[in-house]
Amino acid sequence: MLNQSLEKRFNDQLNIYNQLYEKLKWKLQKEIIAMVASVYIINDKEFDLDELIDVSNYIKDNVGLFSPLRSHQKYAMAAMLISKFENPKGKFDELINYYDKLVEGGFKKGTYTSIAALALMTTVNDNENIESRIEKSLEVYKGMKSNHFFLTSQGDYPLAVLLSKFDKSNDILMEEVERFYKDLSESNFKKGNDLQLLSHILMLGKDEHNEDLVNRCNRIYDEMIDKEIKIKRRSYPQIGLIALINSEVSTEIQNIKELLTKLNNQKGFKYMKDINLMVSTGVVVKSKIKDKEIIETGLSTTIETIIQAQNAAMIGAIAASSAAATASS
Repeated sequence: MLNQSLEKRFNDQLNIYNQLYEKLKWKLQKEIIAMVASVYIINDKEFDLDELIDVSNYIKDNVGLFSPLRSHQKYAMAAMLISKFENPKGKFDELINYYDKLVEGGFKKGTYTSIAALALMTTVNDNENIESRIEKSLEVYKGMKSNHFFLTSQGDYPLAVLLSKFDKSNDILMEEVERFYKDLSESNFKKGNDLQLLSHILMLGKDEHNEDLVNRCNRIYDEMIDKEIKIKRRSYPQIGLIALINSEVSTEIQNIKELLTKLNNQKGFKYMKDINLMVSTGVVVKSKIKDKEIIETGLSTTIETIIQAQNAAMIGAIAASSAAATASS
C-alpha cells in the first residue's frame, strides 16, 4: 500500500492529467500530457492550468518560427520553469540567452540544447566563465562521440554540460565513463545508447568508486526483476537515478513498484507503462533528494536535470513516432 505522500502524488497525477486532457486533448497525445503532468508531481508543485497556458504561449511567442519549443515541447518547458522558478517568464528569457551561447559555442539548435541550457543555467557558478564552461561541455560531447560515434546524439548534450562541471581532463572523464560501460555490459546490461546514458549518469556520482556504483546497479536490476518490474533498455537511466541517491534501495524500489502498479491499473494509463515507470522513479527519487545529506552533496540539481532531460527525450520520441505514423498513413 502506498504511503500517504505517494498516495497524494498518485491522486495529483490523475487530477492534473485530467485537467490537461480536457484542455489539450486535440493538441497533444495522451502520453505527452501524462509527462507534462508528471513535472508538477515530481517537483511537488501546485498546478495552475491558466499559468501553464500563459507561460507556454509566452515561450511560443519568443522563439523562432522553426523552434521545437513552438509545438509540444513548449508545455513541458513551461511546466519545468514554473515548477523550479518564481518568475518563469523571466527565467525563460535567461534560458534563451544560455541557449544562444551554446549554439554560438558549437552546439546544434534543438530541444536537447534547450535542456542543456537549463542544465547550464542551474549549475553555473556566479564567478564561472560561461564561455569556458561551454567550451568544456563541447569537448566532453566530442569525447563521447569519439568513443561511441553511432550511439552519441544531441540527446547527450545535457549530460555533457553536467559532466563539464568536473575538474578533470576530458581524457580521464571519458576513460572513467568507458570503464562503467564495459563493467556494466559484462553483467546485466546490454550494450547500446541506453547503457551509454547510464554510464554518463553514474559518472555524476563523483564521490563513489566505480565498483560500488556498478554493484549497486546490478543489485537494483535484480531487485526490480524480483519485484516483477519489467526492465527494458530504455529503463536503464531509471536504475542510474536510483543508484545515485545511495540509500537503502529496497525501500525505494518497493515504493516505485507500488506507485507503478497503481498507475498501470488506472484507466487511460495502462498502455503507457514505460512512462509510468519514469514517473514512479522520478517521484520516489525526487522525494529522497530532499534529504539534507543528499542536498549537501550537490546531487540534487544534477538529478533534477537528468529527470528533465529524460522527460524531454520521451516527449520527443512520442511526438516523432506520432509524426511518422501520420506521414505513413
